[in-house]
Amino acid sequence: MDRMLQFVLALVVLVLAGCLVPLLLQLYRTAKAVEDLAQSAREDLKQIAQDIHHTRASLDRVTGLVEKSLEFPATAGGLAVALVRSLTGLLDRGPSPWLEALLTAVKIGISFFTRPSADATEKETPHE
Repeated sequence: MDRMLQFVLALVVLVLAGCLVPLLLQLYRTAKAVEDLAQSAREDLKQIAQDIHHTRASLDRVTGLVEKSLEFPATAGGLAVALVRSLTGLLDRGPSPWLEALLTAVKIGISFFTRPSADATEKETPHE
């Protein structure tokens, strides 16, 4: 009986070893694939970091250009506000002849550009 037990145990060990070898090979292949994936992801992340850095640098340049291009309109807006305030100050003192002439010229200019064209004001006369 001992010999039979030894034979059965040897057979069980051989079957387990036969099943463990493919399992260990599959684990090795899986570990190798995970390592390759990690290496690929590391390279991709380096490229993404470089792209983000270049995008940020481009955005900084564009921001600088926008700030420079808005400096003049902001200054001109401040000058326009100062001009309007000074004109209202002049009007508070009383109308001067040159200011009245300027305002009249502006009114005429505005009415020239806002009046309808001659074709639009003429009506067709019915032919009876």
